[in-house]
Amino acid sequence: MMRTSLLMAVLCVSIGCARVPTVPVRYVVSSAEAPTFRISQGKGTAILLTNEETGARAASMGVLELRGGAGVPEHIHADSVEMLYVEEGGAEMTIEGQAMTVKPGDAVYIPAGVRHSARIPEGAPSFRAVQVYVGPGPEARFRQGEPVK
Repeated sequence: MMRTSLLMAVLCVSIGCARVPTVPVRYVVSSAEAPTFRISQGKGTAILLTNEETGARAASMGVLELRGGAGVPEHIHADSVEMLYVEEGGAEMTIEGQAMTVKPGDAVYIPAGVRHSARIPEGAPSFRAVQVYVGPGPEARFRQGEPVK
């Protein structure tokens, strides 16, 4: 019994099961009931859909909406991959020093540890993207914004 418990403890630490969910898993999260926060000096919102608070331990998903003139300053997610699927509008992004324009239908992949930023040109249509972090956690910074609902 002691040997089995020790083996289980070693396995849990090595594969990550030491983080036991403290909340029940929500398999469906309605955007109508998801917390939403104002970001980018009030020129955008972040809707937090799935994350550790909804029982999603491996990844998080949200919706990022930004109006013309909004920006996301250069930053890094040391331990999380970021992926975006652009639904509406466009953005000027810089990823690892490379400038590029993204538009509806584009998928964006940003590896962990890579510098990146985004800017929505003044007067441009609003930008909307589904945002996924593999290795949840970076989405928590959006909670610093003013709650919308």
